Amino acid sequence: MGFVQHLIILSALLLIQTESFSLRPDPAPSAQLDRREALKATLGFASVLISPLTSNAIDYSDDQQGIGVITDSSIGKAFRRSVVRGAQVADKLDEGWEKLSDGLRDKSKCDKNTGRRLYDNGVRKDGTPIGNPGLGALCEPVELLPLDTVFAEKLLETAIKSATLVSATKEDYLQKAIQDTKDLVRPSFERSMIGSDEEKRKKSFNFEFYSVMRAITNLLGERRVSIRDFQLAWGRELVSMYAPSADRKDYSSPFPKIDEFEDYDYDKNKLLDALGAVTVTLDAFKSGGILGFVEISIPYDDYGSVVTVAVDDYVPITAEILLSEQKLLSQGPIQALVVYLLENASIAFAADTFYLDPSTTSQTAYNPTQLLLSLSNLRKM
Repeated sequence: MGFVQHLIILSALLLIQTESFSLRPDPAPSAQLDRREALKATLGFASVLISPLTSNAIDYSDDQQGIGVITDSSIGKAFRRSVVRGAQVADKLDEGWEKLSDGLRDKSKCDKNTGRRLYDNGVRKDGTPIGNPGLGALCEPVELLPLDTVFAEKLLETAIKSATLVSATKEDYLQKAIQDTKDLVRPSFERSMIGSDEEKRKKSFNFEFYSVMRAITNLLGERRVSIRDFQLAWGRELVSMYAPSADRKDYSSPFPKIDEFEDYDYDKNKLLDALGAVTVTLDAFKSGGILGFVEISIPYDDYGSVVTVAVDDYVPITAEILLSEQKLLSQGPIQALVVYLLENASIAFAADTFYLDPSTTSQTAYNPTQLLLSLSNLRKM
């Protein structure tokens, strides 16, 4: 198992941060950025930036609203402070950490495969580099289309339909639970409903998304239905709507195909068919203004055991992070889509979701916009 897989799976995140920046000897800088090193550096940052995190950011005693105050920031200043505290721990472990800043970003360099910015991690006092260059935001940003409210509503309807199906529950019952949740949390969300009309629409969608997923979480618990069963049903519904005939011809990797597979026991063509369906479905999401850009990769140096799905400008990321912080069902449509398609392809895997800010290395300016889904240990069922 490679370093990236260990980095994702181990629970001692800050310890991993120390290893990747302080304890592991660093090779000399190279003009070519290896995908493994890029992901390692990126996920190294993620170890103190990702959600879920254990913190006191949410006030669970707020009986009137069900959640604590949501500020005008994407995840709330309280939650952000908990992230910064994690970074401050890393400060003590590596004196060079404070050098991680946007000023170190080399805006003239782009990774030739992914089209993303490269940034350096700075140097220690003895002049040795910290880690390896990492991948940042897109060199040529892709514009996020305006949110299609009809598409957004339909997306939530598929979740509701799937939840009632697997739980053998009448839709009226779940709809009432959703409305009760909205009534409970609305005041907190309304405090953040500022900005342009488009920004307000996106924040309103996060409110709707949060309310639906919170109510579904409670329903699944009441009916003793597994989250996986719900994800399988939701993913099936999404594929039937947006990618019923998609296959391997619809998938294109940013890496040379000849280098992508070396050691695997599953049916490669079934995996590529699944990734084709993911691509077509997420392209529909892009057209609906749910996300801005998708990169689905099979890192060639992981020999077919890892797949990464990076989604930039993911609109419901605020709701997913808040749900994760409250230990509710934070996994949204993208995770459900992947669970269903790989199950259908008879491929087992381990999955980890990261919420990243690819535009900056600053801890205090952390504003996640990218969902990174890492699928590791791919193997035949």
